[in-house]
Amino acid sequence: MNAKHAPLNLQLPHGAVTVRLIRRARQSVGIRIKHGEVELIAPPAVPLAYLQEVLASKHDWIARHLARHHAEQGERALTQGQVLLGGESYRLHCVAASRHQAQLVGDTLHLAGPMLEQPARLAASVVGYLQQQARQRFAARLALWQPRAARPLSGWGLSSARTRWGSCTGRGVVRLNWRLVQAPESVLDYVIAHELAHLLHMNHSPAFWAEVGRLYPGWHGARQWLKQHGDSLFRYG
Repeated sequence: MNAKHAPLNLQLPHGAVTVRLIRRARQSVGIRIKHGEVELIAPPAVPLAYLQEVLASKHDWIARHLARHHAEQGERALTQGQVLLGGESYRLHCVAASRHQAQLVGDTLHLAGPMLEQPARLAASVVGYLQQQARQRFAARLALWQPRAARPLSGWGLSSARTRWGSCTGRGVVRLNWRLVQAPESVLDYVIAHELAHLLHMNHSPAFWAEVGRLYPGWHGARQWLKQHGDSLFRYG
């Protein structure tokens, strides 16, 4: 591997991001986002440990600019007629109408509504449909998983959090990020099992992970998918 362009890693809330390290003859260290990739430009003699500290100090800045890039990419994808649901990509067909309507037929999501030629309006319409689907699909999966939990669930709802996929309160109320409806069902199941395990252990102790494993033995692969692809679920904001 070329030492001038060696990769580094930065852990963001939605998964690990590969940082491209570029060594150049310069006086200072710089960070830039180029085509959705993080680049760190540094003098040849600067040690890696210091560069990791620089990345950590710019954590929020990097996360914010990557989120903006993914949102812009999401609008572009919508304009080109693509939407993600359950880990599958669907074509998007839009027609002008006075009222909003959405219907998934085969491999195509048909949307009707006013001013859908505007990217922001189109994105809002797709988000509305995805959130509706999230309520239906999450309810079905929770009904399947809840009987396996060690304690009963008090209630649940959707979340729009940008830093976590789910949460569980001390009163047994679970929140699930609506963006998970875009991921494969196995990933949603992992997050549900994760939050149901918190009904028994409000921490991430070995006992907690043992409970996750009891509920969902295949959780490792789903967790890895989130680390690698989680950022892509924020394409629509």
